[in-house]
Amino acid sequence: MATLVVFITWLGSDQMWWSLPLFWKEIIVFMLFATLIIGYKLVRMRKEQAAAFVQFYLLSITLKMAAGLAFIVFIILKAPDEATGSASLFILCYLLFTLAEVVFLIRKDPS
Repeated sequence: MATLVVFITWLGSDQMWWSLPLFWKEIIVFMLFATLIIGYKLVRMRKEQAAAFVQFYLLSITLKMAAGLAFIVFIILKAPDEATGSASLFILCYLLFTLAEVVFLIRKDPS
């Protein structure tokens, strides 16, 4: 998934559809690691404590949103001229990585 996001980002920039925001690598890496860590914890939680899975999943969404908000605010304050591009890339990454996480959790066998 990360490869697809990087490729689409690079292709759009290369074809001059848009310019890359200053912190495009950091945004993609942040979302990748946040998704990997949360996905790993969710898979473990589903195996070990299936009854608490839904509460932990809702907590993970809240934490991911709060961490993402702090991260994107920091990025926008560092480069206000590129706020639109950075925020757009962040939202795209958030949606794609969250979709990948949900698909992985649905397809993953809990046993």
